[in-house]
Amino acid sequence: MIEMRSHLQGCALKLQTVKSHEAMASAMKSTTTAMMKMNKAVDAPAINKMMRDFEKENMRSEMMQEIMGDMMDDALEADGDAEEEDKIVNQVLDEIGISFAEEVPDAP
Repeated sequence: MIEMRSHLQGCALKLQTVKSHEAMASAMKSTTTAMMKMNKAVDAPAINKMMRDFEKENMRSEMMQEIMGDMMDDALEADGDAEEEDKIVNQVLDEIGISFAEEVPDAP
């Protein structure tokens, strides 16, 4: 009786394994079908061309932004701004007690 029970459990286990394999095969079949449809729907060379065109236009846009930024900086920069900036920086450094002249020795 125990031997028959173990044989039945073995058969049930084999049936479960076969059922799992069939489910996996069915899932792989539907995945393959979906991938084939996607390969037919997607035109890889066209996407590559589109990406190259985008990269080219993006680089052109970045260059234009850089040129415009430089032009704006040049247009808004007034004569004497550097001296005024140095004056403000030195004033702030004096207020917080930092002096570079005292701490940096002369080079030999």
